[in-house]
Amino acid sequence: MTPIEFLALVGQIYAIENPIGKLGIVGEMAMNKPKEFKRAIRAMAATVVVLSTIFSVAGAPLLALLNVNMASFKIAGGIIILATAIVTLVHGSTVTLRGRPEEVAVVPLATPLIVGPGTITTLILFSSIYGVSVTLLAALVASALSIMTLYGGAWFVRSFGPMPARALGRFMALIIATAGTDLILTGVSQYVSQLLRSLSQT
Repeated sequence: MTPIEFLALVGQIYAIENPIGKLGIVGEMAMNKPKEFKRAIRAMAATVVVLSTIFSVAGAPLLALLNVNMASFKIAGGIIILATAIVTLVHGSTVTLRGRPEEVAVVPLATPLIVGPGTITTLILFSSIYGVSVTLLAALVASALSIMTLYGGAWFVRSFGPMPARALGRFMALIIATAGTDLILTGVSQYVSQLLRSLSQT
């Protein structure tokens, strides 16, 4: 895998995690409770790393154990990613952070906002296609970028308010929708090819 291809994987995972779209959510905590915000970000970082590692490492063996058809999984995964993007495009990220920082860091900040169904599906899929080591490294890099975005983006929210960040988040959701659509088309193409080969052998 070339460095450009690896960076493309990182970019896709980062886009699906969509930390930019969550800046509006964490902005209020960053402005009103800066100390709690820092504690929540640290706890969230640890949770995101653990979850990303689990799904990157366990994804390929899990699919092999369940004997899942890769083309079918691409179609299902693409639908999940597309549905996640559509919800964000239509409704935005409207979750309110309530509770202790340590609790908020895990739910809903780390999961499902960062490591949600779309991210989980992507990590499992990538681990099956590109291997565990490449997927794990890409996931850790993307997660680090997401954490840095949330932490460093607090000044942006304080200066300009949450609306620009939410608008950028919806633009990222459009990119996610494109990736989901491409995954569906790839899965359908592979499934049709497998079906045609099966028919030709009978």
